Amino acid sequence: MKKEIFQVTVLLAFISTVFFSCQKSMDDPVRKMDDPFPENDASLVVMPGGAGSSSSVIGRNDEKYNTFYGPQVQIGNGHMRSWINITHSGKPVAIGIEMTAGALNNLPQDAADHMAATWHVKLHQKAHGITPFDHIMMNWNVNGHEPPQIYGLPHFDFHFYKVSMEEVMNTTDPAKFAILPPADYIPPMYFNPGGGVPMMGAHWIDLLAPEMQAPGSANWAAFTHTFIYGSYNGEVTFVEPMITLAFLNSGVTVQKPYRQPLMFSPTGTNYPTRYNIWKDGKTNRHYVALDEMIMR
Repeated sequence: MKKEIFQVTVLLAFISTVFFSCQKSMDDPVRKMDDPFPENDASLVVMPGGAGSSSSVIGRNDEKYNTFYGPQVQIGNGHMRSWINITHSGKPVAIGIEMTAGALNNLPQDAADHMAATWHVKLHQKAHGITPFDHIMMNWNVNGHEPPQIYGLPHFDFHFYKVSMEEVMNTTDPAKFAILPPADYIPPMYFNPGGGVPMMGAHWIDLLAPEMQAPGSANWAAFTHTFIYGSYNGEVTFVEPMITLAFLNSGVTVQKPYRQPLMFSPTGTNYPTRYNIWKDGKTNRHYVALDEMIMR
C-alpha cells in the first residue's frame, strides 16, 4: 500500500512539474507567438495626437481616410505589415510599418546570417500610384554596425525603397556604389563615407544628427534614432529611419521632420517630410511611419 501511495505521489509531482513548466513556457514573452493580424482588416492606423495632427493634408481639410494594409510577414515571435492612410479624395497621409509586440522578441542572434535578419515587406497596391515607394526592407543588426562607437547598438533599419525587390537584390556592383547622385538630390550636410552594403546600397549619414556631434558637447546625444538616405548607380534609392531596439521597446513617441533635397526623382508623386515612432498602449503594437506628404 505504501508503495502504491509513493508511486501516486511521484506521478502527481511529475504531472505538476510538467504543467507548471508548460504554463511558464506559454507565459514567457520570449517563446509565445503573437496571433496574426486579422484578415480583411478594416481598422484605422491613427497617428500620435489623433488624425487632425497627423498630417497637414488632414489638418487643413479635415478629410476622412482609410488604412490599406500590405501582406503580413512573420518576424521574431510576432508579425509585421505595411500600411498606408489615404484620404477619401485619394491623398496619402502616412505610410509605415506596424509590428505586434512579439516582433521584437526572439530575433536572430547570428550577426553573420544577414538573410535571416532581413525582411521584405510589400506595400498595398494603392501605395504605388501615390507615393514613390515600391516596398519596405527591414534589417535587424544584432551587434549594430560601423562605426561601432556610434552605431554599435542593436538596431533596426527601415528602408523605404523606391526600386523593386529584384533591383535591391542586384545592388552588388562596387563601382556603382561609387556613382553618387547629383548634389541637389541629397540634402545639405549629409555625408557619404564611401563604399556600400551589397543588396542594400550606399548610405548617407546626417552630419547634424545628435550622435554625430562631438561627445560631451551641448548638442551630442547617444544614438537612439536617426534618418539616412541611400543611393546606388547615381540614384537615390531609399530613405531610412534607423532605430535602436531599446528605443522601440521604450514606447517613446517621436515625430521629427527630416531635411529635404532640392530635386526629386521620380516627380509627380507625394514625398514624406517627417518620420514617426510610437507604440499603441492598448494593443502594444509598434509603429514606424513617414508622413507630412508633399507633391513634388
